[in-house]
Amino acid sequence: MIRILILLFPLTLFAETQTTDNLITNGTFENNNSNGWTTNGDVQVLGDCCGSSYDLEFGDSGSIEQSFNLTSDTITQPMLNNGITLNSSVLVQNGECAVAGCWGGQGGADAFTIRLQIRDIDNNVLATTTQERTNVTGINGKDFSDSVAYTGSNSNIGNIFISGTDASNLGGANLDNISVTMTYDDTVLSAIQTSQISTTFTNVEETLGLTETIIPETFEEIFFIIQEPEISSIVF
Repeated sequence: MIRILILLFPLTLFAETQTTDNLITNGTFENNNSNGWTTNGDVQVLGDCCGSSYDLEFGDSGSIEQSFNLTSDTITQPMLNNGITLNSSVLVQNGECAVAGCWGGQGGADAFTIRLQIRDIDNNVLATTTQERTNVTGINGKDFSDSVAYTGSNSNIGNIFISGTDASNLGGANLDNISVTMTYDDTVLSAIQTSQISTTFTNVEETLGLTETIIPETFEEIFFIIQEPEISSIVF
């Protein structure tokens, strides 16, 4: 049996993953307003939780939403086309519960929802993740993290939507310290590199084509096997 082993060594690009700073505007509400956010329903900025001067509280039912650009002076569309991940963190104070002595008051735990999206330049949704929670937290709140990834091209806009609903007429959850960061690959191939890669694969295809008349089409993994009379085994 003659066993032919073909090894292809692809051109390896040493990409470096980058992480942005917080992409959210006014995520701490420290100016005593909700500027930068689209608000809906019963939403107000107060100063009653989480160890900071101001936070945002849902009343009976409300939501906030913010979109943000993923490109910048240093982050180009070709970089985003390599694939990205958005990672969010939201400090939530949710104190109501049905246990005696609960600090936030008696009643069903309030629900809050965090939705994170990646969109294209026309606001078409490319990837989304949504988490609805009823977690009860301590008086200083708890950080809740979510992430969404997209490996295709044309990602251009990020969006975060947070809503809350009161379960017992004592007010909904409070929010603070909202952040979203993006991880991305900043590798951008030049036209010459792209041409070299294309030429390499074309040459490989042509080389493999030369062996079509002597190598069966069926093979396992990267080994091509030709049946011969039992003489000897030669490994190339």
